Amino acid sequence: DEANETLSVEDDKRRRNTAASARFRQKKKMREQALELTAKEMTAKTERLENRVKELEMEAKWLRALVV
Repeated sequence: DEANETLSVEDDKRRRNTAASARFRQKKKMREQALELTAKEMTAKTERLENRVKELEMEAKWLRALVV
C-alpha cells in the first residue's frame, strides 16, 4: 500500500508538473504572438511616418521654391 501511495503521489506530482508546463508554454506562445503583432504594428507605423516625412520634405521644398 505504501508503494502504491508513493506512486500515486509521484503520479500526482507528474500530472501537476505537466499541467504547469503546458500553461507555461501557452503563456509563452501568447506573449510571442503579442510581440509579433506589436512588431508588425510598429513596422507599419514607421512606414507611415517615413512617408509623411517625405511628403513634408517635398512640401517644404515647394514652399522654399515659391519664396525664392
